[in-house]
Amino acid sequence: MKSERRLQLPVHRIGRARVLVLLGIMWCLAVLATAPAAVAVPPVGSVSDRLICLCGCNSVLSVCPHPNCEWGIPAKQDIEQQLGAGKTPDAIIAQYVSKYGEQVLAAPTKRGFNMVVWVLPFLMLVIGGAAIYYLARTWAKRRAESEAETIVVPASVEDHPDEIVRRMEDELKKFD
Repeated sequence: MKSERRLQLPVHRIGRARVLVLLGIMWCLAVLATAPAAVAVPPVGSVSDRLICLCGCNSVLSVCPHPNCEWGIPAKQDIEQQLGAGKTPDAIIAQYVSKYGEQVLAAPTKRGFNMVVWVLPFLMLVIGGAAIYYLARTWAKRRAESEAETIVVPASVEDHPDEIVRRMEDELKKFD
């Protein structure tokens, strides 16, 4: 009988261990759920990649080639301070646009007249492709028509008058 109890005790202990592990996991999840979320500050690149450096290099602010850029370095520091203060990247970009105009944007906005910049390249590709197709088709038709008109079927010797045949034979004899 004692052997039966010994077999039941480890099974009973394993059941308690499972319950304790599950309670521990539930407690950890409850603690993590109530922990305050850490506020991540967006990187400076999230703003500087969308702005043009106004020092005259016409490069994106994040990759300005000048090591001591008089406009870019202070702008990056300003962006970093504003991001640290909790300002959103879109708000910072809006501030730079209001201060310097749309020329500071690396890509034009997708509204108003600027839509032409977004749509025109694709429209020109479609128009160019259609024009090439039309011209190639027209040239192929013209070539087929001109080949059909210029096909010369040699006439048989019997169709020529005797005088022309005689002249040809004389010329051939002179040639030999």
